[in-house]
Amino acid sequence: MTPPSDQTARHLQRLAALVVQRRAQLDLSQEDAARTCGIAYMTYRKVEGGQRVRDSTYGKLEVGFNFRAGSCKAVIDGAADSVVLEDGTELIEGGQITRLDPEALESSLREAIRDGATLTMPGMTLGEVEAMNERIVENLRKRGILPSDS
Repeated sequence: MTPPSDQTARHLQRLAALVVQRRAQLDLSQEDAARTCGIAYMTYRKVEGGQRVRDSTYGKLEVGFNFRAGSCKAVIDGAADSVVLEDGTELIEGGQITRLDPEALESSLREAIRDGATLTMPGMTLGEVEAMNERIVENLRKRGILPSDS
């Protein structure tokens, strides 16, 4: 294969970082990751090393790691800085962006408020905690952070 241009090399390194990140999320060794993706261990190491491999290998990587189809090519071509998983989670170098379900967010928020109030203000009654909870949630609805009840 011909050596990649400097720009392509940067894109391959970005993909390598995203692949390493995903492997760490899945708590896999390189050997296990290669098996999961159905590719040879040395080929998998090339991917993590930022080396170019066959397009079919990237396809297997996408299936094994639940990347949306074409994600690897988009990163290599410089058309994307991230990889999107099948569940909609977006991996960015050094982190991830998860699309939150508003109902799950509200539920988690209410639980966190209850827990925080219980720990920091043990003298509050359950009714006072719930009233505070309602005021906070209503305030977030007015700001457009949480969807309105209607």
